[in-house]
Amino acid sequence: MPIGKAGCVQAFYDLEATVLEAHADNDRFLEGLDYLIGERRLALPRAATFRLDITVGIPPPPEDEMEVLYQGPLLDEGSCIFGRIRDAYVLNFPGAATLNIFPDARTAELIIAEGRLVHTRGNMIALALEFALDSDGQQVVHCAGVSLPDSDRALLLCAPSGTGKTTTALALAEAGFPLAADDAMVLRIEDDDIRAWGLPRAMKVHRKTAEMLPFLAAVMGSWNDNGEQAIPRARLEGVVSFDRRNLRVTDIFLLNRSGSGRGRLRPIPRAEMLAALAADNIRRANTGLTPLQSRRYAMLAKAVDKASAFELDLPHRITHLTNVLINEMEVR
Repeated sequence: MPIGKAGCVQAFYDLEATVLEAHADNDRFLEGLDYLIGERRLALPRAATFRLDITVGIPPPPEDEMEVLYQGPLLDEGSCIFGRIRDAYVLNFPGAATLNIFPDARTAELIIAEGRLVHTRGNMIALALEFALDSDGQQVVHCAGVSLPDSDRALLLCAPSGTGKTTTALALAEAGFPLAADDAMVLRIEDDDIRAWGLPRAMKVHRKTAEMLPFLAAVMGSWNDNGEQAIPRARLEGVVSFDRRNLRVTDIFLLNRSGSGRGRLRPIPRAEMLAALAADNIRRANTGLTPLQSRRYAMLAKAVDKASAFELDLPHRITHLTNVLINEMEVR
Protein backbone atom coordinates (compact mmCIF):
# COMPACT_ATOMS: atom_id res chain seq x y z
CA MET A 1 0.00 0.00 0.00
CA PRO A 2 1.11 3.64 -0.46
CA ILE A 3 3.20 5.09 2.37
CA GLY A 4 3.39 8.75 1.28
CA LYS A 5 2.84 11.46 3.92
CA ALA A 6 2.83 14.55 1.71
CA GLY A 7 0.17 17.12 2.41
CA CYS A 8 1.51 20.66 2.99
CA VAL A 9 0.62 21.76 -0.54
CA GLN A 10 -2.34 20.48 -2.54
CA ALA A 11 -3.22 20.92 -6.23
CA PHE A 12 -5.84 19.52 -8.60
CA TYR A 13 -5.55 19.19 -12.39
CA ASP A 14 -8.43 18.71 -14.85
CA LEU A 15 -7.22 16.20 -17.45
CA GLU A 16 -10.54 15.52 -19.22
CA ALA A 17 -11.48 11.99 -18.10
CA THR A 18 -8.89 12.18 -15.31
CA VAL A 19 -8.69 14.51 -12.32
CA LEU A 20 -5.23 14.37 -10.75
CA GLU A 21 -4.81 15.30 -7.08
CA ALA A 22 -1.24 16.12 -6.04
CA HIS A 23 0.12 16.60 -2.51
CA ALA A 24 3.65 17.82 -1.84
CA ASP A 25 5.87 18.91 1.03
CA ASN A 26 6.78 22.07 -0.86
CA ASP A 27 5.21 24.06 -3.69
CA ARG A 28 8.48 23.80 -5.63
CA PHE A 29 7.89 20.05 -5.89
CA LEU A 30 4.87 20.76 -8.10
CA GLU A 31 6.89 22.70 -10.68
CA GLY A 32 7.36 19.57 -12.79
CA LEU A 33 3.62 18.94 -12.92
CA ASP A 34 2.95 22.59 -13.65
CA TYR A 35 5.48 22.51 -16.49
CA LEU A 36 3.54 19.66 -18.12
CA ILE A 37 -0.07 20.44 -17.19
CA GLY A 38 -0.10 23.71 -15.24
CA GLU A 39 -2.53 25.24 -17.69
CA ARG A 40 -5.06 22.69 -16.41
CA ARG A 41 -4.52 23.36 -12.71
CA LEU A 42 -7.85 23.97 -10.99
CA ALA A 43 -8.59 26.90 -8.69
CA LEU A 44 -10.78 24.73 -6.44
CA PRO A 45 -10.59 21.08 -5.31
CA ARG A 46 -12.52 18.43 -7.22
CA ALA A 47 -13.19 14.74 -6.70
CA ALA A 48 -10.03 13.07 -7.96
CA THR A 49 -9.52 9.84 -9.92
CA PHE A 50 -5.77 9.56 -9.18
CA ARG A 51 -3.54 10.85 -6.37
CA LEU A 52 0.20 11.63 -6.39
CA ASP A 53 2.17 12.30 -3.18
CA ILE A 54 5.62 13.94 -3.35
CA THR A 55 7.71 13.85 -0.17
CA VAL A 56 11.28 14.40 0.99
CA GLY A 57 12.84 11.38 2.65
CA ILE A 58 15.22 8.49 2.23
CA PRO A 59 14.30 6.78 -1.03
CA PRO A 60 13.98 3.04 -0.37
CA PRO A 61 15.91 0.76 -2.73
CA PRO A 62 13.97 -1.74 -4.86
CA GLU A 63 13.00 -4.98 -3.16
CA ASP A 64 15.00 -8.07 -4.08
CA GLU A 65 11.90 -9.71 -5.54
CA MET A 66 11.31 -6.90 -8.05
CA GLU A 67 11.01 -8.02 -11.68
CA VAL A 68 13.39 -5.68 -13.54
CA LEU A 69 11.82 -4.24 -16.68
CA TYR A 70 14.58 -1.74 -17.51
CA GLN A 71 17.96 -0.87 -16.04
CA GLY A 72 20.19 1.84 -17.44
CA PRO A 73 20.51 5.60 -18.02
CA LEU A 74 17.73 8.13 -18.49
CA LEU A 75 18.65 11.38 -20.21
CA ASP A 76 19.90 14.10 -17.81
CA GLU A 77 18.93 12.14 -14.70
CA GLY A 78 21.43 9.30 -14.41
CA SER A 79 21.09 5.54 -14.07
CA CYS A 80 17.85 4.00 -12.87
CA ILE A 81 16.00 0.74 -12.32
CA PHE A 82 12.38 0.29 -13.38
CA GLY A 83 10.45 -2.80 -12.41
CA ARG A 84 7.34 -4.48 -11.12
CA ILE A 85 6.62 -5.90 -7.67
CA ARG A 86 3.34 -7.81 -7.71
CA ASP A 87 0.76 -5.19 -8.81
CA ALA A 88 2.99 -2.16 -8.21
CA TYR A 89 5.63 -0.45 -10.36
CA VAL A 90 8.84 1.13 -9.10
CA LEU A 91 11.22 3.59 -10.75
CA ASN A 92 14.35 4.07 -8.66
CA PHE A 93 17.36 6.35 -9.02
CA PRO A 94 19.64 4.83 -6.36
CA GLY A 95 20.11 7.15 -3.40
CA ALA A 96 18.22 9.97 -5.13
CA ALA A 97 14.55 9.18 -5.65
CA THR A 98 11.97 6.39 -5.78
CA LEU A 99 8.60 6.49 -7.51
CA ASN A 100 6.10 3.84 -6.39
CA ILE A 101 2.97 3.45 -8.54
CA PHE A 102 -0.07 1.48 -7.40
CA PRO A 103 -2.39 1.28 -10.43
CA ASP A 104 -5.15 -0.67 -8.68
CA ALA A 105 -5.29 1.91 -5.88
CA ARG A 106 -4.99 4.80 -8.37
CA THR A 107 -2.15 6.32 -6.36
CA ALA A 108 1.56 7.01 -6.70
CA GLU A 109 4.23 8.38 -4.39
CA LEU A 110 7.53 10.03 -5.17
CA ILE A 111 10.13 10.02 -2.39
CA ILE A 112 13.12 12.24 -3.10
CA ALA A 113 16.33 12.79 -1.18
CA GLU A 114 17.14 16.26 0.10
CA GLY A 115 18.56 18.42 -2.70
CA ARG A 116 17.32 16.18 -5.54
CA LEU A 117 14.70 18.55 -6.92
CA VAL A 118 15.57 17.51 -10.49
CA HIS A 119 13.62 14.30 -9.97
CA THR A 120 10.38 16.23 -9.45
CA ARG A 121 10.71 17.71 -12.96
CA GLY A 122 11.65 14.86 -15.26
CA ASN A 123 10.92 11.24 -16.07
CA MET A 124 9.35 10.35 -12.73
CA ILE A 125 6.65 13.00 -13.01
CA ALA A 126 6.03 12.10 -16.65
CA LEU A 127 5.69 8.40 -15.75
CA ALA A 128 3.28 9.13 -12.88
CA LEU A 129 1.20 11.23 -15.28
CA GLU A 130 1.12 8.41 -17.85
CA PHE A 131 -0.24 5.99 -15.24
CA ALA A 132 -2.78 8.54 -13.99
CA LEU A 133 -4.14 9.04 -17.51
CA ASP A 134 -4.02 5.32 -18.29
CA SER A 135 -6.19 4.60 -15.24
CA ASP A 136 -9.04 6.41 -17.01
CA GLY A 137 -8.47 5.00 -20.49
CA GLN A 138 -6.27 7.82 -21.80
CA GLN A 139 -2.89 7.41 -23.50
CA VAL A 140 -0.09 9.92 -24.10
CA VAL A 141 1.12 9.82 -27.71
CA HIS A 142 4.29 11.48 -29.01
CA CYS A 143 2.98 13.77 -31.72
CA ALA A 144 1.94 17.34 -32.42
CA GLY A 145 -1.65 18.27 -33.04
CA VAL A 146 -3.56 21.06 -34.75
CA SER A 147 -7.24 21.44 -35.54
CA LEU A 148 -8.81 22.21 -38.85
CA PRO A 149 -10.04 25.84 -38.81
CA ASP A 150 -13.68 26.17 -37.71
CA SER A 151 -13.90 22.46 -36.97
CA ASP A 152 -13.41 19.95 -34.16
CA ARG A 153 -11.20 17.79 -36.40
CA ALA A 154 -7.73 17.05 -35.06
CA LEU A 155 -4.78 16.52 -37.41
CA LEU A 156 -1.96 14.58 -35.72
CA LEU A 157 1.62 15.23 -36.87
CA CYS A 158 3.83 12.27 -36.01
CA ALA A 159 7.58 11.71 -36.27
CA PRO A 160 10.60 10.92 -34.09
CA SER A 161 12.18 13.78 -32.15
CA GLY A 162 14.18 16.19 -34.31
CA THR A 163 12.13 15.65 -37.47
CA GLY A 164 10.25 18.94 -37.25
CA LYS A 165 6.98 18.45 -35.36
CA THR A 166 7.26 21.74 -33.45
CA THR A 167 8.30 23.72 -36.54
CA THR A 168 5.47 22.19 -38.58
CA ALA A 169 2.85 22.73 -35.87
CA LEU A 170 3.86 26.36 -35.33
CA ALA A 171 3.89 27.08 -39.07
CA LEU A 172 0.39 25.66 -39.37
CA ALA A 173 -0.75 27.62 -36.30
CA GLU A 174 0.49 30.85 -37.87
CA ALA A 175 -1.51 29.96 -40.98
CA GLY A 176 -4.72 29.58 -39.00
CA PHE A 177 -4.72 25.94 -37.84
CA PRO A 178 -5.29 26.27 -34.04
CA LEU A 179 -2.51 24.54 -32.10
CA ALA A 180 -3.39 21.76 -29.65
CA ALA A 181 0.18 20.69 -28.79
CA ASP A 182 3.62 20.57 -30.35
CA ASP A 183 4.91 17.33 -28.86
CA ALA A 184 2.31 15.24 -26.98
CA MET A 185 -1.39 14.55 -27.44
CA VAL A 186 -3.62 12.54 -25.10
CA LEU A 187 -5.94 10.06 -26.84
CA ARG A 188 -9.02 8.23 -25.64
CA ILE A 189 -11.99 6.39 -27.14
CA GLU A 190 -15.33 8.17 -26.89
CA ASP A 191 -18.50 7.00 -28.65
CA ASP A 192 -16.35 4.88 -30.98
CA ASP A 193 -14.36 7.96 -32.04
CA ILE A 194 -10.78 8.72 -31.14
CA ARG A 195 -10.72 11.98 -29.22
CA ALA A 196 -7.58 13.96 -28.42
CA TRP A 197 -6.44 16.95 -26.40
CA GLY A 198 -3.04 18.57 -26.21
CA LEU A 199 -0.65 18.21 -23.30
CA PRO A 200 -0.05 21.90 -22.54
CA ARG A 201 3.62 21.79 -21.67
CA ALA A 202 6.01 24.59 -22.66
CA MET A 203 7.29 24.34 -26.22
CA LYS A 204 10.93 23.45 -26.75
CA VAL A 205 11.91 25.67 -29.69
CA HIS A 206 15.20 25.23 -31.54
CA ARG A 207 17.15 28.15 -32.95
CA LYS A 208 16.60 26.81 -36.48
CA THR A 209 12.84 26.85 -35.92
CA ALA A 210 12.99 30.51 -34.89
CA GLU A 211 15.00 31.31 -38.02
CA MET A 212 12.37 29.67 -40.26
CA LEU A 213 9.46 31.33 -38.45
CA PRO A 214 10.25 35.05 -38.00
CA PHE A 215 6.97 35.70 -36.19
CA LEU A 216 8.49 33.96 -33.13
CA ALA A 217 11.06 36.73 -32.65
CA ALA A 218 8.72 38.69 -30.38
CA VAL A 219 8.50 35.88 -27.81
CA MET A 220 12.04 34.47 -27.82
CA GLY A 221 14.41 34.68 -24.86
CA SER A 222 17.88 33.25 -24.24
CA TRP A 223 19.21 30.11 -25.90
CA ASN A 224 20.70 27.25 -23.90
CA ASP A 225 23.87 25.39 -24.85
CA ASN A 226 21.89 23.15 -27.20
CA GLY A 227 20.45 26.10 -29.10
CA GLU A 228 17.01 25.59 -27.58
CA GLN A 229 14.63 27.38 -25.23
CA ALA A 230 11.35 26.52 -23.57
CA ILE A 231 8.53 28.89 -24.52
CA PRO A 232 5.49 28.82 -22.19
CA ARG A 233 2.26 28.69 -24.14
CA ALA A 234 1.03 31.80 -22.34
CA ARG A 235 3.81 33.77 -24.02
CA LEU A 236 2.47 32.72 -27.42
CA GLU A 237 -1.09 33.85 -26.72
CA GLY A 238 -2.03 36.42 -29.33
CA VAL A 239 0.80 35.27 -31.60
CA VAL A 240 -0.87 31.98 -32.54
CA SER A 241 -4.27 30.54 -31.63
CA PHE A 242 -4.64 27.49 -29.41
CA ASP A 243 -7.26 24.77 -29.34
CA ARG A 244 -7.76 23.34 -25.86
CA ARG A 245 -10.85 21.32 -26.73
CA ASN A 246 -11.46 17.60 -26.80
CA LEU A 247 -11.02 17.06 -30.56
CA ARG A 248 -11.99 14.29 -32.99
CA VAL A 249 -8.97 12.64 -34.65
CA THR A 250 -9.62 12.34 -38.39
CA ASP A 251 -6.17 12.56 -40.04
CA ILE A 252 -2.69 11.36 -39.10
CA PHE A 253 0.40 12.63 -40.92
CA LEU A 254 3.79 10.92 -40.76
CA LEU A 255 6.38 13.65 -41.26
CA ASN A 256 9.40 12.87 -43.42
CA ARG A 257 12.50 15.00 -44.06
CA SER A 258 14.13 12.63 -46.55
CA GLY A 259 11.99 13.55 -49.55
CA SER A 260 12.55 15.96 -52.41
CA GLY A 261 11.99 19.03 -50.27
CA ARG A 262 9.13 20.22 -52.49
CA GLY A 263 6.40 19.17 -50.11
CA ARG A 264 4.58 16.01 -51.12
CA LEU A 265 1.57 14.34 -49.53
CA ARG A 266 0.56 10.76 -50.22
CA PRO A 267 -1.73 8.22 -48.54
CA ILE A 268 0.11 5.35 -46.88
CA PRO A 269 -1.13 1.91 -45.77
CA ARG A 270 -2.50 1.82 -42.26
CA ALA A 271 -0.10 -0.98 -41.33
CA GLU A 272 2.83 1.25 -42.29
CA MET A 273 1.48 4.12 -40.17
CA LEU A 274 0.87 1.85 -37.17
CA ALA A 275 4.39 0.44 -37.40
CA ALA A 276 5.86 3.96 -37.38
CA LEU A 277 3.71 5.07 -34.45
CA ALA A 278 4.52 1.95 -32.46
CA ALA A 279 8.27 2.37 -33.04
CA ASP A 280 8.08 5.92 -31.62
CA ASN A 281 5.62 5.34 -28.77
CA ILE A 282 5.85 1.80 -27.42
CA ARG A 283 8.61 1.08 -24.92
CA ARG A 284 9.37 -2.59 -24.75
CA ALA A 285 10.59 -3.87 -21.38
CA ASN A 286 13.00 -6.75 -20.81
CA THR A 287 10.04 -9.08 -20.37
CA GLY A 288 7.87 -7.73 -23.20
CA LEU A 289 5.13 -5.11 -23.13
CA THR A 290 3.70 -3.93 -19.84
CA PRO A 291 -0.12 -3.72 -19.62
CA LEU A 292 0.08 0.08 -20.08
CA GLN A 293 2.17 -0.27 -23.22
CA SER A 294 -0.24 -2.90 -24.56
CA ARG A 295 -3.15 -0.52 -24.01
CA ARG A 296 -1.23 2.28 -25.73
CA TYR A 297 -0.62 0.04 -28.74
CA ALA A 298 -4.33 -0.81 -28.88
CA MET A 299 -5.15 2.91 -28.79
CA LEU A 300 -2.76 3.61 -31.67
CA ALA A 301 -4.27 0.75 -33.66
CA LYS A 302 -7.75 2.16 -33.09
CA ALA A 303 -6.65 5.65 -34.12
CA VAL A 304 -5.06 4.38 -37.33
CA ASP A 305 -8.17 2.35 -38.12
CA LYS A 306 -10.48 5.37 -37.66
CA ALA A 307 -8.36 8.10 -39.28
CA SER A 308 -6.93 8.76 -42.74
CA ALA A 309 -3.16 8.11 -42.91
CA PHE A 310 -0.67 10.14 -44.93
CA GLU A 311 3.07 10.59 -45.33
CA LEU A 312 4.11 14.22 -45.65
CA ASP A 313 7.49 15.11 -47.14
CA LEU A 314 8.38 18.41 -45.50
CA PRO A 315 9.25 21.17 -47.98
CA HIS A 316 12.54 23.06 -47.74
CA ARG A 317 10.52 26.25 -47.35
CA ILE A 318 8.19 25.77 -44.43
CA THR A 319 5.85 28.44 -45.79
CA HIS A 320 4.92 26.03 -48.61
CA LEU A 321 3.67 23.48 -46.10
CA THR A 322 0.31 25.11 -45.43
CA ASN A 323 -0.64 25.08 -49.12
CA VAL A 324 -0.02 21.33 -49.25
CA LEU A 325 -2.32 20.64 -46.31
CA ILE A 326 -4.97 23.21 -47.19
CA ASN A 327 -5.33 21.75 -50.68
CA GLU A 328 -5.71 18.24 -49.23
CA MET A 329 -8.28 19.30 -46.64
CA GLU A 330 -10.32 21.17 -49.27
CA VAL A 331 -10.43 18.07 -51.43
CA ARG A 332 -11.63 15.97 -48.50
